[in-house]
Formats: sequence, C-alpha cells, structure tokens
Amino acid sequence: MINEIVVRGFRILQDFRWQPCDGINILVGANSAGKSTVLDALELVTRGSLHGQPARFGLSPDWFNTDDVEAFFDSLSDGGSTYANPPEILIAATFRDEPSLAGIKGCQGPAGAAVNAPGLCISFSVPPELQPQFTVEAKAQLENEGDVHVIPTDYYECTWKSFTGNRLLRRPKGVSCSRVDIEPAAHSKAIDSYARGIICDELSEEKLRDVSSRFRELAINVDKDVLADIAIGCGERDSLGLQIDKSPRTDWKNSIVLHRGGLPLAVLGSAEQVLTKCSVSLSGSNQTSLLLLEEPECHLSHTSLNELIAIIARAAHDGRQVFVTTHSPFVLNRLGLDRLFVMASGGNPKRIGGLAGDTVQYFKRISGYDTLRIALADRSVLVEGPTDEMVFDWAFRKMRGCLPWERGIDVIECGIQHRRLLEFACALDKKNVVALRDNDGQQPQHWIEKAQPYLSDERKFFCGACEGGHTIEPQVINANLGSLDLLARSVECDDRTREGLEQFMTDNKTEWALNLLEKDISATCDLSVPSYIRDAINFIDPKPEGESE
Repeated sequence: MINEIVVRGFRILQDFRWQPCDGINILVGANSAGKSTVLDALELVTRGSLHGQPARFGLSPDWFNTDDVEAFFDSLSDGGSTYANPPEILIAATFRDEPSLAGIKGCQGPAGAAVNAPGLCISFSVPPELQPQFTVEAKAQLENEGDVHVIPTDYYECTWKSFTGNRLLRRPKGVSCSRVDIEPAAHSKAIDSYARGIICDELSEEKLRDVSSRFRELAINVDKDVLADIAIGCGERDSLGLQIDKSPRTDWKNSIVLHRGGLPLAVLGSAEQVLTKCSVSLSGSNQTSLLLLEEPECHLSHTSLNELIAIIARAAHDGRQVFVTTHSPFVLNRLGLDRLFVMASGGNPKRIGGLAGDTVQYFKRISGYDTLRIALADRSVLVEGPTDEMVFDWAFRKMRGCLPWERGIDVIECGIQHRRLLEFACALDKKNVVALRDNDGQQPQHWIEKAQPYLSDERKFFCGACEGGHTIEPQVINANLGSLDLLARSVECDDRTREGLEQFMTDNKTEWALNLLEKDISATCDLSVPSYIRDAINFIDPKPEGESE
C-alpha cells in the first residue's frame, strides 16, 4: 500500500503531496484539475513506464510544469550571468513498511534520513556535465523562436531507483500496478499477455512442442505450395521471393486471443472488453498491488457499471489499493463518499471527513443523488424537485437579470434529503451552499434545527413561513394576491381565482413552473418572489453594497 506520493514538476502537479487511504481512493475534480496526471505519476513510479512505453524513452516537453519552464526561460532572458536550474521532474512513492518490501527500504527518499521506509522514486533531470550544452541550446531557442519555449528533452536522464539508492531496471519484487484502459481496442497488452499465459499454464511442454511443429509444417507447406511460384523483380540483382516469417515474433502463441461464444473479445461490445480487462488485471498475484481506473463509467450501461463497481469493491476487499477518477455521481456514491478526495487545479487532494456511516451507506443504497455536483460547485442551491428548481430560476432571473448557472450557481434537486446533503457539504467544508424546502405544515425552525449541525455563516437553510402555505404553490400565490390575474396568465391557468389557481398549480406542478419560466422576463416582472426564496437568492448572490433590489 502507498502511504504517500510526492510529485514535483510533473505537468500541473508542481509541488504535490498526497496520503491516500487503504482500499478505494476516489479522485474527483473539474476538467484539467490533474486527476489523470496523478494516475500517470503512480504508473510511472511503480512501473517505470507509462502506457506501455519505458519512461526513459517517453519523456516529452509537455511533461514539465509550465510555470517551471517559464521561470527557467525567463531567467535566460534576464541577461544576467546566473540562470535558474533546468526544470526537473520527481515522483516518489512511500509504501507501508511490510516484510515483502524489505528490498526497497531505505533512507534515500525525498525526506532523506528522516524517513526509513520502503519506496520508489523516478526523476528526470539534466546531468551536471550536460547543463552547459543544455543552457546554450535553450538560449539559442529563446533568441530564434521568441515566445515558443520547448524543453530540449534529449539532454535529460531518467533515474528510477528504490529508497535504498539502488537503480532499477525492472519492477521490484513485491510491487505491482495494473492500469485498466477503459477505451475499447482491438488489442490490449494485458489481455494478450494473459491469453498467452493461460496457454503456457494449460498445455504441457510436449503439447506446446507439438503445436509449434504443426505451425512450422503449415508454414513450410504454404512456402512450397503457394509462395514459391512468386518471383519479384529486383533490377540487375537476383529476383526476390516470398516466404512466411518464422522468427520468434511470429510465434503461434502471439496469435492466441480470448473469445466468448466463438467471437474474439476485440469484436465484442465495449462493456465486455472493459469488464474483462478489469478482471484480468485483478487475476494476478496477491502481493502488494495497485489498480488504476480512469473514468470507468465510460462506455458502460447502468447494468455493466454495477458489475464493474462490484469488481472494484472485491479488489479492495482483497487487500489491493484502488485509485479511481470519475465524473459519475453514481460511481462515487456506490463506492462510498467516505473514500472521496477532491482536487482543484493541481492542488493536494482534500479528503472528506466526519461523514456519518449511515449517510455513507444511505447514498450507497440510494445512489441517484448528484453528490458530485455539490463536491465540485463553487455555489450550490439545494431544492426539492423540478418545480422548485424552475421557480428559483425564474426568481433569480427576475432579481439578477440572468439565470443562476450564468453566475456559476448550481441548482440541484435533492428531494427531501437536504439534511444529508448539507452534512456532505459540511464534511467537505463547502461554502456558499443554500437549502430550500417547503414547510409541509411545520414551522421553519423545525426543519432548520434538524440541519443545524451542518449550518454556518456559509451554509444556510430557508423555508417558507406556514402562513404563506405549506408548499411552493400557495407561497407563490400568497406573494401575489394583488396580481392574481397576471399570475394566472403567466402560468397559463384559465381560472383567475385564488382557489382555482391553487388547484391548477397543485395538479400541474411542473407545467405551471415551466410556463412561468418560459415567459419573457418583461411579461412577469410585476410578479413578486416569495420572501424565503428572495432571502436565499440574496444569500447565495449578494447584491453589491449600495444597490437596491
């Protein structure tokens, strides 16, 4: 198990430090926050390669942190005699101290002698003897290309070593890492290797030799009976012929593929491929192992996603450490909100804390709530249902001249689970969160007190007073008793009486709210917003001082 990962200078991760938990770790964040880069860093430091390519051959200029690159080139353009050091990349993983990892235990990690632990680190740097040449080429680029700053990577050396200080050429014993590629592909290195491994396990040496002999005989016969008659002119030189390649690269075992029902895995659906890749990745040894999955929800139906989540959960129970990035609240809820880490623009992941066990279990069982939107939103409004959402949108547009999302406010339907979602927001220390609900015949304080442990100056709860009505329909009507005719036209109700309006709006909840929202803003500007909704808007989007409503 990885206790800590440190990353410096790798893409968006300029000075990154993270202590993941045992079992499942769920990384969420906005696009370009660095989630994929974290998985790449884990793969690089534990495997010495990335996406199947050895790290020493895969270094690219875009691997370096852009701020470090700009700082280096800025130092060259200052005209002084001293320059900043060339940008470097360091990735270090510290493991839990276990007997199986004694071979990589030492004091040569990023913390030096202060920590004696098992660990691996990989770095990319310019050797001292090459730094003068590197600087000359970088300066020439600056003079010739101006604003185009590209790091000359051919001067860099890749160093992969354990915390003992010993360099590594291959993955050390006791550490394994599998990354599941969720993109369907005709071939997968893991799948192809797995298929060949099964052949070697299932067939005796004698049977393997027999099959090889048959393939050679087949190749010889094709050469003799089919290809021998083909001659290729080659100018003044002797003609060339054709024959089947009999080198190790064409060994018959390389042609073995997995199939189901006679169909190769590559031609089956994407879900079948993803699930098989994940299962194959988990079929290895029980030694310390990591499983990396990036957005596993892609290409999967709801049923297949449930199956994949079950596979992931079993992997964690078997002692593996799992790292998942996702944009799916379903995946997040099912795997457990208590395993959530939130990333923001290359920063250290922030773990949710203090969430009650029954709340975690509730969202596992009732997984349709969009918890991810709360985790990522800058400002959130929690409402009961679609009627409340549309009325809030209308009220916000009336008061601010635009819809909430145009001001970065996410209006989220949550049924009557305001308390649980406020608990989630509190555990994340989310600010600028407001909850709105009907009073349902109870005094507003009744509902506010239920959520009180999770409220603060940054998280508020608003509820309409009982005298305004028990639900949103009478609340809107009572706020517009002097404009019932306008309200009836706005919601497209033929009955202009208070009783008729309330009956129509109660019987046609989403329809009347949609009609109100779809009207031109000038047609409903004389309608009033219920006071509790107005207070919520003023809280989540305060008017600048001096401006009146």
